[in-house]
Amino acid sequence: MPRPRKAADRLTRALRISKNMLNFASMKITAKGYRLLRRFRIAISLLIMAACGAAVALGYDSLFSRWQIVPALLACSLAWVALWALSALLLGRVYCSAVCPLGTLQDCLIALSRRRRRGFFYRPPSTALRWSVVIVAAACLALEFPVAAYLVDPASAFSRIASFLTIPFIRPAAFSLLGASFAVVTLLVVAWIALTRGRRLCNTLCPVGTALGALSGYSLYHVDINTDKCTGCGLCVSRCKSECIDPSAHTVDLSRCVVCLDCTAACPSGAITLRRGRHRLQMPLMQPTVAADATVKTLDRRAFLAAVAGSASLTALAGWPREKQLNPVTPPGVQSRADYQMRCTGCGICVSACPSGIIRPSVSELGIRKMLHPVLDFSRGACLYDCVRCTQVCPTDALQTLTLAEKHSRPIGKARIVAADCIEYSRGQTCGICERRCPARAIHIIPDGLTADNRPRRLPTLRFDDCIGCGACAYYCPADPVAWVIEGE
Repeated sequence: MPRPRKAADRLTRALRISKNMLNFASMKITAKGYRLLRRFRIAISLLIMAACGAAVALGYDSLFSRWQIVPALLACSLAWVALWALSALLLGRVYCSAVCPLGTLQDCLIALSRRRRRGFFYRPPSTALRWSVVIVAAACLALEFPVAAYLVDPASAFSRIASFLTIPFIRPAAFSLLGASFAVVTLLVVAWIALTRGRRLCNTLCPVGTALGALSGYSLYHVDINTDKCTGCGLCVSRCKSECIDPSAHTVDLSRCVVCLDCTAACPSGAITLRRGRHRLQMPLMQPTVAADATVKTLDRRAFLAAVAGSASLTALAGWPREKQLNPVTPPGVQSRADYQMRCTGCGICVSACPSGIIRPSVSELGIRKMLHPVLDFSRGACLYDCVRCTQVCPTDALQTLTLAEKHSRPIGKARIVAADCIEYSRGQTCGICERRCPARAIHIIPDGLTADNRPRRLPTLRFDDCIGCGACAYYCPADPVAWVIEGE
């Protein structure tokens, strides 16, 4: 008898599992199932944020950084872009709730906020403001002002926070006041909006959220309210941090819903669920006069003023005088200066990865329009001859991955001697440090007559074709001012 009972128990368990799988496939999930699904979503999002933040802070290459939408788009990784677009068409903005690390950071701040305890309210969409941000960001890229566009990129913003705020503790030599200032301001803005307005940042200032919202409006499965079951308790509205559930019309703005599942897990009557299509009332005479999927378009005065301000700012940027282009040294792996300036988002990952700490965000070396783009500062050290770490961690491929052989054969700059400042040449004192420190053996010291007080004078000379611009000669030169100058390629 025990064996048949065990067999019957196994069969019953198998049938229950099969039924649950079928219910999940058809989106017939119970209230308990929604709570478990929400916990799973939270666990995944926290894991991705922690992994992405740790990789950025420690300067390691990470898949979590490369599959973010804007870095993948700049790196021409269209497979990732297509994947997130398909996910938005299938399930809505799951990227914003589970994959985007800046979105997860906002969720953590919201969970600790007083606003979370008081509850949220429905707010009409700021459609004009959202698309104005997208248009202004695209125009800034076209006008060669990428720093203004990448400030609103969520992946780059999170990377700046994770890299520039942890560098003083992990690699103090690479500290940059400009990078830290941008990181602090970004964190304060994100925290203020999250603590007071929930996911308002994702639904107004984030161009990635706006683009995904345009696709999620046509998603196959989406959050919908069953008006036959809804008791009008308003619990789902108070839990919605996107403020996209309209209690009067019993509709969910799918372009702003980030599929966090807070509402589905909180609904006591099971009226709000993931499903295909829109729910129809069983009593036709009680159908609302306005279609459930219709959107009432209103003119928001604040959005209009913001759009006008954005247009005025864009006009001002178009007339911004072009700064004198200097010739700074950029990190290894740059294909061309134009390609580097358009692909780089100033995320700071290469700054965290550099073991010698010589990479820092630019201030005006590349012009104000390209602020935060990394350049090399040889007053902090030299570019290590056998190091390609920065080329391995760049998520946008602004720095192409190099092998050691390619690093040795592709110069990032060329050295130039200022003879009047050289100790060997001007004072006749024995030095030779630049010759001994040059890893490429490109510097040789040759006799060059006598000084004014009849001392033997020698001049360091450079074999131009052998120099790779590593900056060792400039960093170790004891002269004041330094006799060696490195000019970028």
